[in-house]
Amino acid sequence: MTIPQERRGSGQVRRGSVPMDRRNSGAGNLPPTSPEESTPLKPRGKESKFVAKPQDKFSGNEKENVFVQLEVFGDPVPKVEWFKGFKDLSMEGQRFKTWTDGETNTAILGIENLKQEDEGSYKCVLNNGGGEVEHEFNIYVTVEGGMDFRAMLMKRKKPQKKVVEKYEWIEEPVDRKVKQGACDEVSFTAKLSHKGKKAKWYVRNQESLKIKTPIKNENGVECYKGAKYAFVVDDDVFTLIIKNPEVNDAGRYSCVIRECNDLTTRASLEVDSPDPQYGFEKKLDKKKHGKTKRKLKLKCKTDNPDTKVKWYKNGKEIKLSDTKFLIKNEAGEQTLEIKEAELEDSGTYTCKIEEFGKEGESETSCEVVIGEFPHKFTSELKPKECVEDDQVVFSIDCEQEDAEVEWMKDGVPIIPDGKRVQIVKDGKKRKLIINGCKLEDAGNIAVKTNADESSADLGVKYNNGFVKGMREFKQCVEREKIIFNCEVKDPDAPVDFFLNGEPIVPDGEHIEVVNLGNGKHQLIINKAEMGDNGTITAKTPSNRGDEIIESKSQFTVIKGEEPPKMGDVAPVTGVAKKQCNMTIPYKVEGEKQSDLEIFVEKDGKLLKIGKDINLTVHGDRIQLDVINPKREKSGVYKVVMKNAQGQDERDIMVNIMDVPTPPQTVKVTDVFQDNCVVNWSPPRDNGGTEIKKYIVEALDVSAGTGAWTEVAQTPGGNDRAIKVEHLIPNHKYRFRVRAANKIGPSDPAEMGGDDILMRDPWDIPDPCGQPNIDDWGPDFAEMTWKPPESDGGAPITHYVIEVKEKNMNQWVEGKHLSAKEVQEMGGMIKGRQDGLVEGCEYQFRIRAVNKGGPSEPGPPSTPMIAKTRFLPPHLKGDGMYDITLKKGRPIRYDIWFGGEPAPSVEWLREGRTLMSDKDTSIELYSKNAIYTEKNTVLSIPRADRVRDTGLYTIKLTCEAGTFEASGRVNVLDVPTKCRRLVPDEVRAEHIKLSWLPPEDDGGTPITNYLVRYMDIDSGEWVTACTTGGTSAVAKGLKPGHLYQFEVSAINKEGQSEPIFTGDPILAENPYKPPSQPGEPKITDFDNKSVTLRWEKPRDDGGRPITHYVIQKKDKFGGWFDALVTDSTNCEAKIDELEARVPGLSEGKWYQFRVIAVNKAGESDPSPHTKPHLCRHKNLSPSIDKGQASSKKVRVKRTAVWQIKCRGEPPPTFTWTHPHDGEIRNSENFSILHDEYQGGATTTLVIHKSRVSDAGTYILEATNRNGKEKVELDLIVLDNIPECECDMYRSGNKQCSCTHSYTGERRGLSALSALTEDSEAPSEMASLRRDAHSSASLDDAQIPRSRFMRARSEAPKTILRETRGDATTITNIQPASHYAKLDLDAIETGTGPRLRRRGTVTFGSTLPIRSFQTEIVRTFKDDRDYQPDTLKFFKTPSCVWFDTPYRTLSRSSRTRASSRFVRL
Repeated sequence: MTIPQERRGSGQVRRGSVPMDRRNSGAGNLPPTSPEESTPLKPRGKESKFVAKPQDKFSGNEKENVFVQLEVFGDPVPKVEWFKGFKDLSMEGQRFKTWTDGETNTAILGIENLKQEDEGSYKCVLNNGGGEVEHEFNIYVTVEGGMDFRAMLMKRKKPQKKVVEKYEWIEEPVDRKVKQGACDEVSFTAKLSHKGKKAKWYVRNQESLKIKTPIKNENGVECYKGAKYAFVVDDDVFTLIIKNPEVNDAGRYSCVIRECNDLTTRASLEVDSPDPQYGFEKKLDKKKHGKTKRKLKLKCKTDNPDTKVKWYKNGKEIKLSDTKFLIKNEAGEQTLEIKEAELEDSGTYTCKIEEFGKEGESETSCEVVIGEFPHKFTSELKPKECVEDDQVVFSIDCEQEDAEVEWMKDGVPIIPDGKRVQIVKDGKKRKLIINGCKLEDAGNIAVKTNADESSADLGVKYNNGFVKGMREFKQCVEREKIIFNCEVKDPDAPVDFFLNGEPIVPDGEHIEVVNLGNGKHQLIINKAEMGDNGTITAKTPSNRGDEIIESKSQFTVIKGEEPPKMGDVAPVTGVAKKQCNMTIPYKVEGEKQSDLEIFVEKDGKLLKIGKDINLTVHGDRIQLDVINPKREKSGVYKVVMKNAQGQDERDIMVNIMDVPTPPQTVKVTDVFQDNCVVNWSPPRDNGGTEIKKYIVEALDVSAGTGAWTEVAQTPGGNDRAIKVEHLIPNHKYRFRVRAANKIGPSDPAEMGGDDILMRDPWDIPDPCGQPNIDDWGPDFAEMTWKPPESDGGAPITHYVIEVKEKNMNQWVEGKHLSAKEVQEMGGMIKGRQDGLVEGCEYQFRIRAVNKGGPSEPGPPSTPMIAKTRFLPPHLKGDGMYDITLKKGRPIRYDIWFGGEPAPSVEWLREGRTLMSDKDTSIELYSKNAIYTEKNTVLSIPRADRVRDTGLYTIKLTCEAGTFEASGRVNVLDVPTKCRRLVPDEVRAEHIKLSWLPPEDDGGTPITNYLVRYMDIDSGEWVTACTTGGTSAVAKGLKPGHLYQFEVSAINKEGQSEPIFTGDPILAENPYKPPSQPGEPKITDFDNKSVTLRWEKPRDDGGRPITHYVIQKKDKFGGWFDALVTDSTNCEAKIDELEARVPGLSEGKWYQFRVIAVNKAGESDPSPHTKPHLCRHKNLSPSIDKGQASSKKVRVKRTAVWQIKCRGEPPPTFTWTHPHDGEIRNSENFSILHDEYQGGATTTLVIHKSRVSDAGTYILEATNRNGKEKVELDLIVLDNIPECECDMYRSGNKQCSCTHSYTGERRGLSALSALTEDSEAPSEMASLRRDAHSSASLDDAQIPRSRFMRARSEAPKTILRETRGDATTITNIQPASHYAKLDLDAIETGTGPRLRRRGTVTFGSTLPIRSFQTEIVRTFKDDRDYQPDTLKFFKTPSCVWFDTPYRTLSRSSRTRASSRFVRL
């Protein structure tokens, strides 16, 4: 933050600045030196705000640096933005830097190399989501030389003449052309002849015309820093960076220097459309299964029907000519069909997009798995059951006799041994035979083919019998458990038990039948009964038919024991600490099966033998002795005797006698000087016998002997009180009582509480309570107090009030109040003391008096002053008064007041209570007097109009009433802001404004209003006018400029803060261009024009539409005006318009759009039409004759015709076979049609050509406008056997084999003569031309079939020289007497991928070292060419060869021709 320096002599305050390069100068709390050292702000406070009164004026010297530092608050941390006027300083280049200091929570603005134009108004804006807070401040620049600019104006020095400098561009931006998506950014750079200037960049293109902002000029709209644009400024070099350029970014970019009289330089950017991106809408299945001898289709779909794809198997391309596959493209649905699948067709099949594939989506693959033909069963296996050593046969039938099957048991293959296990194959029947089955043969028997399976279970049973039978004889005692065991051979065979021939049914309790596994079984009889005697039989099947095997046992049950029984026992009596015993008789019948158990319980608790009792068992009785008999052991003894069969129990009443327990309570009543009455309650336990008497004992506490003496005894045991006499008066006694029965006396029970004082039963009263002063006056006091808690045993006769005056140590007896003179009020006693002296301070206390005497005095009352109790509140002196003062002056009210009791004071401003705070001080003072005298002072050191103006009220309140007094304070200040500034009328050169006056005029009337405006382009405020009313007209505006307006109110105290218009106001007339028309539709067309129809604009802009401009654009150009409509060429159809656009070029693509025009100008263009090809709307078919040529093909090779045909609408095609009529898609023929605007293309593919396919094909194209036919010849060349004749072997022209050309025919004679004449190249060429026409061949009487067959079977080669892996065509210079070879395509360079077309001549430089020369081909990657030889034949004068050839290009068609070469 800049720190003000000393006041200068001129009266100006020089405000300090902090240079940016003073890093450690110790100049105080300097901000960070650069934004790189910035630290983030910290949350402070709540709302966004600045420090209470931030500095609003800063200054610095020209060419130095200056800092502005503002302390800010806010939670969350606010966003900080800096502006000069409406310019965001973050967009103003490198000289303006902003950062924050988290330690001091300050925001900092730094300006490097301060310039005079940097002087002006700035503002800092805070925003943390709760609204914006801004602080405005000014920066002043002192010109170089130390003189303040304003001081220079004050001295009125004559301005020096300005030297006019010439500004020009040293480097201008150049036009750029890029393709969308090909680069990340493109830049334009301009360099100025001077440094320190500011530049702005503008763009003018179609997109800028659509922007609804009024900030437009001839250069277009301004470019702002953001996601699209970035700027780099380096002194005099200005660079605009356009990020990710798109087609919409194309246009003219201008760099403008406003300070240099709008010095401008421009460059254009052209952005081509990006390449199309094709992908797959639906991909191939990841995996697909097929079967041998079956069709299999792979399908996928591209997102565009025009996408070109190729199919690959395991990385190798699948050609259209491959007859195994059928490839189709139907509206983007790509299909590859395998006609008859074979096992070797398994693999990975891939469909790839040839061009413009999306990255990562240009191919899709499918894993194809081809399986064998599935063999099925025609029957199923049936389950089998057998016994050990039996034979088992499984059989099943197959569909085919050659089906291979596999037999398995439980998933494990069965291996036949030829004897016990046999597998038999009989035609379609398959058998499994198992001889001598074993138990381990059981399981699941399955049979499988490669595609089917059947299974059945085989069960093998045991040859069953008893391994171990039951014992013949068994016996047990009644109620005991007995088990019968047996074991059989078959672990799964059932075993049933019978008793005396009847089946035994287990019930789970008495009888159980258990299968122990492994053939072991048990019959268990729990608690056998006498009726269970008999024969036990076990039965099991033998697994052979219905045969049953048995095992028997004889079973006997003996009688068991009975439950015990005890005899009766009389009640038992004993004496404590002596003995107590009892005898109990018992008996048990039957065979002993369990031990006899005896238990003794008392009060639910089991007694322990040897500790609580002794127990002796005799043959027919039990002896029971109680150990250590005590009184508490008396009660009911429960004796329990039991065995396994049951129990018996007896209750025996036992009484053990002892001395009684002490009496329960002892208390003393009716106390007098020498006697009292002792009371008690009987003991809880009389000791088992009646109480005979009670003994009373006394302890004379006053005598101090500590001995208890018997003082009384009751005659019987039923007395509960006795009078004790002959006691010593005023002695203290304690008493206790004993109970006695025939056993003896009990322990004593002593009285509780304090000792008993032997005296009469009354005393002096207890002290009274503290007096409460309820009312008072100058000479009396009324008070109330609580009566004594106890009256001492006698009624209170009267009360005595004692009085003590302040500073006096002696209590004086006051008024006596009899019981009749006092009042009882809610448990309180009320009395009055008269005769007090006014102004004296008193305390009071009370004594109560009965026949025993006065009580002790009660606690004293609080002090009181004898004075009048109630006086209404009132002010003393001048009281409240009105105050008028200037803002910043102090406000002070000093008020004295009184009242009884002392009133509370409250200050109010406009009805709201004031409290002491940082702006207001409220103080209270008091005088030390009998009656209240207080002073309150309200003080406001610096008055503020908004806060402090209003009605001030002092309010005094006490029990005697309320008093108020008021005074008005008027703080004078500048007015508040005007309200509701709005433009009432907007025109191109003036704007009429109106506003409402301020809500507060500042305490003094408003004299006038100041109206100013700022042109957004210049950023400078200009005074428009001053006025006394609330409206004004700002004149002299520039049309098309944006303006901001402000209005300030002025009174004698100064000028108010201005009120601004909201958004900038565009100086323009109230009407505007129309909205865009609707999208045009093409309703009609021909090859030179189109007819468009469109909807009118929804908004005419406030003025009628005068005409429409129709623009057109071809595929590669920009938009141009094609037609300006008027009433003759534009026809209205209700809400739609229609016009015809002429002058189009046939075959070109066009797009159209419409612009509406009114008085304000042109509307935004309408959406453009889809691309339209200028063509005939109705055109009869026209087949391309250049593509409809004849073809030659070898047998079993593929022939393809692809022919275009113009026509509108696109024609349909019909192909006709020379012999079979109309051709349709089949295994031998494939027909594809593809439409385009202006025509269609048809393709005929002949797979595996046959000799019968030769002949003339007819292609017919038809549409509604007509039809056209064309004939195409197909020549199918057959194969001939290899031949080694004299002509090929030795060059003998007289060879007479079937391939010979010799004879008397004119054509061959001419040929023979030509080969012998080395000087006849012209005849050679003539003959060559004749050889290509059928007429010449007929004239020469050469058999056409032999001629064509010989040509087709000649070796295929291309002359080249081989060196390593490189292949080079021999380059031989031409000569006039050499014949030429016209090749369609030859291959040159170092690999088979480089091709060119041309004519090659062969001359004498080709070495001929023998009659036979071999040239080996070296094409490694081209399977169409295999190693071959070229045979040369030498005559006396020349060497010649016959070489039909085909081109290297796979897409070109095959040709055959004869060449005669003179070497």
